[in-house]
Amino acid sequence: MAYAKRILVVDDEPDNLLLFSRYLKGEDYHVLTATDGVDALEVIGAERPDLVLLDVLMPNLDGISVCRQLKADRATVVIPVVLVTTLDSKDDRVRGLDAGADEFLSKPVYKEELMARVRSLLRWRAARDALEAARMAELTDTFNRYVSPKIVETILAHPETADTALKDRNTRVEAVILFADLRGFTQMSEALPPENVVKLLNEFFTLLTEIAHSFDGTIFNMAGDSLLMGFNVPLPQHDAANRALRAAVTMQKEFERHAVEWHKQFGVRVGLGIGINRGEIIVGNVGSPTYMNYTVIGDAVNVASRLKDRAASGETLVSQAMTNALDIVPSGITFEGLQPVRLKGKSDLQPVYQLKQQST
Repeated sequence: MAYAKRILVVDDEPDNLLLFSRYLKGEDYHVLTATDGVDALEVIGAERPDLVLLDVLMPNLDGISVCRQLKADRATVVIPVVLVTTLDSKDDRVRGLDAGADEFLSKPVYKEELMARVRSLLRWRAARDALEAARMAELTDTFNRYVSPKIVETILAHPETADTALKDRNTRVEAVILFADLRGFTQMSEALPPENVVKLLNEFFTLLTEIAHSFDGTIFNMAGDSLLMGFNVPLPQHDAANRALRAAVTMQKEFERHAVEWHKQFGVRVGLGIGINRGEIIVGNVGSPTYMNYTVIGDAVNVASRLKDRAASGETLVSQAMTNALDIVPSGITFEGLQPVRLKGKSDLQPVYQLKQQST
C-alpha cells in the first residue's frame, strides 16, 4: 500500500480547517491540523509532515514567523510551505518570500488551485528527496573507499563533523601513521603472469583495507605494493596508538596465512613489512585543479615510511613517539629496542623498536 502523504493545515479559523481537510482527504492525503503557530511547530517537530499549509494571520505566532523558523532549521528546511494570505496582501507575499515560503494561496481558496499546488510541491519534494538519496549513496560509496563504515555513519549523520574534518583546507593534527609494504613483490611480479600479479595485489590490498577499517583506520594511499593509513584522522580517536598497534598485529597474523597459501599455489615467497609513527601531520586535499587527493603529509609520515623501508618480512617497526603514546600495551605484546638508526632527513640517531608478539 502506497504511503499517504501527510499534510499539516494550520489555521485559527475552524471553518477553514474543516474545508481544507475535506479537500485534502478527498484526494487520500493524511491531514494533520494546528490552530496557531506554536501548535504548528510542535506538530511539525513530532510528525515531520510532507507539506505545510500555513495561514499568515494567527494568534501567538504568525505564519511568516513559523515559516522562517522552519527554513532556518536543517531538519525542516526541505518541507514545502504554502502561505495562505488575503487576496491583496502584497506585503505578506514579500515577507513570505524573505522567510523562504515555497508557494502562496490567496483567500478564498479554490479546491482546484489548492490541489494543483499541493501536487506540484509534493512532486518537487519527491524529486529533491530522490536527488538527496542519490547524493548520499554516492558520498557513502566514496567515503567507504577511505574510512570504516562506522566513521562513514558518523560523518553522514553529523555533517558538521565533515565540515571541520574534510573541508578543502589544510589542517594540522596529531595522528598515528602506519605504512604496510609487500615484501618480495618484485620477484613475484617477474615470476608470475600479469593477471596473477594483479589478482594477488587485489587480495593483499583487500585484506589490509578490511583490517584497517575494522580498527577505524583511514586509507590515504595505495601505491604499487604499499598502503598508507592513519588513525585519529579525520575524526578524533583517543586510543589511536592502540588501534594502530592492534591493526598491525592483525595484519601480520592474517597476511602470514595468505603468504603460505600463495607459496603453495604460485611458488612465490612474500612477506609484510610495517612501519608506525606518531606525530604532527598536515591533512587535506593536495593536488592540482584537475586531480586532487585527500592525503597526509609531514615529517611524521616520512618517519613512518622510513621505518617501513627498514622492516624485514614479517617485521613491524615503531618509533619512540609511538611507544610513548600507548597507555596500555596489550597482553602478549612487547617491544624490543634495536640499535638506533639514522633515518633519511634526520640528523640525530633515532630510537627504533621491533614489535614482538608471543606465540599462542
